[in-house]
Amino acid sequence: MRPSGNNIVGVHGIAKQQLGRHQLREPWRRALADGLERAAGRPLGLPPLDIAYYGDLFLPSGNGQMKAFDQAEWILSDVTSDELDMLTASLAEMAIPMPPSDDPERLKGYTRSPLPLQVALRAMDRRFGGTAGSLCLGELRQVRRYLREPEIGAIARHRVGEMVDGRCRVLIGHSLGSVVALDYLLRHPGSGVEVLITLGSPLGLSFIRHGLGQADAAAPAPPDGVTWINVRDPRDPVACTSLLAHWPGIAELAVDNQTDAHAVERYLGKRETGEAVLTALPQLATLGMTP
Repeated sequence: MRPSGNNIVGVHGIAKQQLGRHQLREPWRRALADGLERAAGRPLGLPPLDIAYYGDLFLPSGNGQMKAFDQAEWILSDVTSDELDMLTASLAEMAIPMPPSDDPERLKGYTRSPLPLQVALRAMDRRFGGTAGSLCLGELRQVRRYLREPEIGAIARHRVGEMVDGRCRVLIGHSLGSVVALDYLLRHPGSGVEVLITLGSPLGLSFIRHGLGQADAAAPAPPDGVTWINVRDPRDPVACTSLLAHWPGIAELAVDNQTDAHAVERYLGKRETGEAVLTALPQLATLGMTP
């Protein structure tokens, strides 16, 4: 049972399998406090926020004798043909052009990956810079597992429910966490959540919408009484697809996270995110300073 009084619940994104609720909660609280201060125009204390943690569901099985992969190797290891089809289809939805076959930069990097995957990842890097390709692929692979492996989905939603617990008014989902948060609300009308805030969300992609049971182009919004605000950096490789064409009735706000477009701390620290939280919890604008 979580501590009482946490009116805000965060649902984290990918690659948190080696962390935990306590390690994630304080960075989220500090970053959101900055967003609230910018929205309120005055110094404030830390907000009442807790984290619904599910990252350990993606820990690899084994007896400790497995090869130790770094994050980039893990993201690129054992990519199936179905996952490659998913990635290339998603790139087409994102309107990301594939490099021409005679481009000398076409296959730079990712040399251990299958040739079609090298080309697709390089296309992402060319569009967004850095290692955007591996970030986006890692995101989509974990989203796909969440949608296709019933046990992972059920446990993750259960953990969200433990945190929401009738007292949460604002549910914030980052990255994969935006998929988990929305899925929870669609399955649990009457949860008491008043505002859903999605940050760096891939929910515009068709395989995700279909995986949530929303096969129509105009998918229904969350249950009545829930205001949905999507905050995205258009240069975020995970969130470069707007949600407005597919999810009617939501508000979408653009921000500039500069050199780390997908970072949750940069999203939380924005004035726009703070203002979205204050729509449900205006009393936080008078939150006293903490020592």
